[in-house]
Amino acid sequence: MSAAENSACKDPSGHWLHICQLQAQDRFEEMATLTEDPLFTCLNCSAVARYAKNLCNPSPLAKG
Repeated sequence: MSAAENSACKDPSGHWLHICQLQAQDRFEEMATLTEDPLFTCLNCSAVARYAKNLCNPSPLAKG
């Protein structure tokens, strides 16, 4: 992870649980579980996840 990515992450100590890191490690089965029924999106990379803790810069998805 680059310094720029690290500074953009709201929870660097939990980065190993973030969707972008799981994708970088080809952990697709784990990603599938965490992205099912998403409620949040990452403002950095646009990934989606069920829980905010799995994104670097989470924001609630618009309901609609």
